[in-house]
Amino acid sequence: MEQKSRINTRVNAMFDARIILDKQEIPVKTWNLSLRGMGCPTDSRFREGKTCLIKFVLSPEVNFVVQGKLVRVDKKETGIYFKTMDEDSFFHLKRLVQYNADDPDRIDDECAAPFHRQEP
Repeated sequence: MEQKSRINTRVNAMFDARIILDKQEIPVKTWNLSLRGMGCPTDSRFREGKTCLIKFVLSPEVNFVVQGKLVRVDKKETGIYFKTMDEDSFFHLKRLVQYNADDPDRIDDECAAPFHRQEP
């Protein structure tokens, strides 16, 4: 059996987010989060391969948006790959992961390492 190894730290964290898909905003709570993607509950409108925007709502004044792709949709969970984001969004995402990681310094190491993985 092939064993997958994660390149990025994935943290268990519940944050409010909205998946913007086909002009509809679908509220979700993240189950886990990394610098490259997230897991959340599935919605009947989710379809594998669709692109979306993910709007993270940290407070009424603080939110950020990431462009994503639904890479895994099953009956219980959806996996979303983060395709692109601006600098401010990356800053907020990185801080969220660091604050919830067992080893926050590892997140800085992951950011400094060259990235070779292709989009799923």
